[in-house]
Amino acid sequence: MGCFEIGAFWLMVTIISVDADTSAGGIQAECLGNRVQFTLPSSLSAGGPLEVYAVNNTQTVLLTPHLAAQCGYTQKSDPWGNTIVSASLKNCFAEIKGDQEFKVAIQVKLDEFSMLSEKVYEAFKSCSHTLVSREILCETNFMEVSVRNAIPEIKKAPVKEWPAVIPNLQLWKILLYTPEEKAFDKETLQGMGYSVYSSPTRLVLRSPYNMAETFVQNVDDVDMMVFKSVVLFRDRWMLAIVESAAACPTDGASVVGEMIYWRFPINITPLVSSEVDILEVHMGINGRRLTPEEMNSLNFGMTFTESHVVVEIPVGAPGGYYKSHALENHLHISYSIEPMLELLWKEGLDKTTYKVLFPITTPLTPWPPQIIDNTQPKKKIFDILLGYFLPDVELLNITFGSELLTVSEIIITGLVLQEQSFLNGTKAFNLQVPFSEPYVQVKIFRPDRRTYILPLVFGFIILPEHASFSHPAVLQVSLNDTVLPNAGGICIEDIFNIHIKYGSTPRSQLKIKLGQVELNDNVLQQYEHHSNETHFNIVVPFLAPLVAIESVQSTGVTGRIDVEIYDTLNDLLVKDFSLACPFFVKMSECFSNGTITVVLPKLESLKRLAPGELSLRDPACKPHYNEDHFAYFRFDVTTCGTTRKFVEDTMIYENEFTWKSDEPLLQISESHSEAEYRFTVSCIYTANATQSMIFHAVSPLREPEADVGKGELTVSLRLSQDMVYRLFYHDGDYPVLKFLKQPLYFEVGMDHSRDSRLAVTLENCWATLTKDRESKPRWDLIVDGCPNPKDPERTVFHPVIEDDRVDIPDHFKRFEVKTFTFTEDDGSSENEGDNMARRVFVHCDVVICHVENIADGRCYKQCAATQNTIGSSSNRVLRSSSFSEEALEHVSIGPILLI
Repeated sequence: MGCFEIGAFWLMVTIISVDADTSAGGIQAECLGNRVQFTLPSSLSAGGPLEVYAVNNTQTVLLTPHLAAQCGYTQKSDPWGNTIVSASLKNCFAEIKGDQEFKVAIQVKLDEFSMLSEKVYEAFKSCSHTLVSREILCETNFMEVSVRNAIPEIKKAPVKEWPAVIPNLQLWKILLYTPEEKAFDKETLQGMGYSVYSSPTRLVLRSPYNMAETFVQNVDDVDMMVFKSVVLFRDRWMLAIVESAAACPTDGASVVGEMIYWRFPINITPLVSSEVDILEVHMGINGRRLTPEEMNSLNFGMTFTESHVVVEIPVGAPGGYYKSHALENHLHISYSIEPMLELLWKEGLDKTTYKVLFPITTPLTPWPPQIIDNTQPKKKIFDILLGYFLPDVELLNITFGSELLTVSEIIITGLVLQEQSFLNGTKAFNLQVPFSEPYVQVKIFRPDRRTYILPLVFGFIILPEHASFSHPAVLQVSLNDTVLPNAGGICIEDIFNIHIKYGSTPRSQLKIKLGQVELNDNVLQQYEHHSNETHFNIVVPFLAPLVAIESVQSTGVTGRIDVEIYDTLNDLLVKDFSLACPFFVKMSECFSNGTITVVLPKLESLKRLAPGELSLRDPACKPHYNEDHFAYFRFDVTTCGTTRKFVEDTMIYENEFTWKSDEPLLQISESHSEAEYRFTVSCIYTANATQSMIFHAVSPLREPEADVGKGELTVSLRLSQDMVYRLFYHDGDYPVLKFLKQPLYFEVGMDHSRDSRLAVTLENCWATLTKDRESKPRWDLIVDGCPNPKDPERTVFHPVIEDDRVDIPDHFKRFEVKTFTFTEDDGSSENEGDNMARRVFVHCDVVICHVENIADGRCYKQCAATQNTIGSSSNRVLRSSSFSEEALEHVSIGPILLI
């Protein structure tokens, strides 16, 4: 171990030297004839880069691909991540003794922490090998020929005739044939990438493939790369010539069905000048020779023809491996194996050993992934197994519909995603997705059957080249598990109460229509409604635009509301429902002061009737107010063409409502060529009282009659949603949520009175924490008709003006209260948590006064700029009212939740 200072850093180097016969560090080595092979396990690199160096007694040199081919080394990786380093025993850095003992050493460096620490492994292997006259080695990246250095022996002559001579031959020139002859010196040739080694007994030449000085020659229909040379040795008076050549196949393999055939010529003409005697032929895999028994067990074959040795290898045989490829976004595979042939032949007295390692890769074969659908309908879980993949394929992401999720993101969501490995070396991916996941589409092709669809696209990469491909899959299951939406309803007094059950369809997927109107937020804010995840309820007044009026009877009207429920995702009408009810309500009123009011709903049978076009006998008497679905008339018995007749002690006032169209709107029979809308209203008066009212229609449409009704004055307290008093909260909206210092806008009014002589006044208003108006604590808002001067935030009265909703402003009172009013300490120990939320109710005492009775004074209460009251805000005691309990109307509203 050593430490070296580099700049401001310390580099720690740990050197572990092992004889590779042992398994220290996991490095293994073996002698394979004229080759040695080191196996560096994948665990050695831990995923990081490995650097391999050639080592001898004098130097350590990094083996680049160029240097490896020049010096007789080969480096490659197998599919399991192991690094294979093989070398010729006669490589540039081998230590050779007597042409029989060879020692090959390598050094492996692993960067553990960049620039800070590195671990170095040294391994060596000593091999014994007996050389023959000529040895030829065809590796995957170089050709090598080794020949005996045949320097002639000098016979000694008689001393008297010749002096004793000892030759000193030196390598002079190297002639290469391309096939033209070219001459080079040793240094020039080695600078070009060739290797030349000469000893007194051996000459070794080595060439990478596809060098400029090599050439291709066809030998018995097999192309071979030829490296041919003549080496010249000389001294002052002697010249020696050594011929050498190497020829290695570049083709000859073919695939037929599931079998690989490798044809190799027996008579390699670039290497021999005449027929030779084949002494031995051996086959091997990955540089290791196989025995005949091993070949039989692996179903390998080797046959001979007149000109070739034919090796037969089954596709997928042990010793080879499969590799994944991405071609046009589809998965393909290939099979690779490296067979070896060893030949020993004799030509004259010289023997030649010939060894060739020939990698073979089959053409790409489509390998579409298989989808195994193990979906569990009863558990409502999609379960898919996608396989089968080689180990070099990794799952990168999955696209669910339009959303792409990486593997880590999928696991975080809680979905089951697992990789499964099999004994044959393949693997598959298992994905489980519940039907309830948002990625699952739900379709209803039949109302009673639901189809669950899960579109997927799996994204993969292939290592180590990081090529990508994808594979789509669509899972689909149909189940009879659909609970269809349902609708029903009842009629109560003057409303339709409609309830809807969503069933198993999500609310967001449903479109609900009442009448011809689709329900949305703008429509719903006009009606009292309640909803949750499973149900929806809405209250619709019988005169609402959503209601179709079928007929008018003497006792009321018959209205109908139609409900349609659509599945928007599947574009299906899944439920339609209609509810028709009679409503026994007053459509007209006769008042003792001679005023008549009538509400005329638009009949469904007259679709083109515009209520605003209706008129009384006097065409100038149009509706006092109208909308698309009704018209409201208010007129005096002495106006608008109203007639009067006397019958005994009664007076009968009558008028007609008419509308005509030049084009037929409703054909009752063939005798009616023109549609007409006409009916009559009557009021009967006796002495000083209104006794009864007769309402009957006189028209071809046979409009029915209605009777007059009786009522009493009612007062209500309502909370407005805004400061303009147009929208109000309904009973079903409570509790209403408000924030501190957010104003509350209240309105007190008479609901049905048309008497302009009456007015509403507020005597007292206050707030409590419970529904009991007498409960404590309480906050005074209005005291004796005026704002409570002791309240830090005064109650403010707002004027009421006539508009399309308010006919008589005196019938209403409006006031504003700041919610901060209710936050003062009330001194009660029962109100823990009041600082976080407060639930209040508001109460008012209301007086209905006569505006023409000035002496009464109740309608003309004057409030001073500042006014003292009995008690303070902490006492909150209501002042004594100047009215009797019988004269007061009591109204309340709430709860209001203040936060």
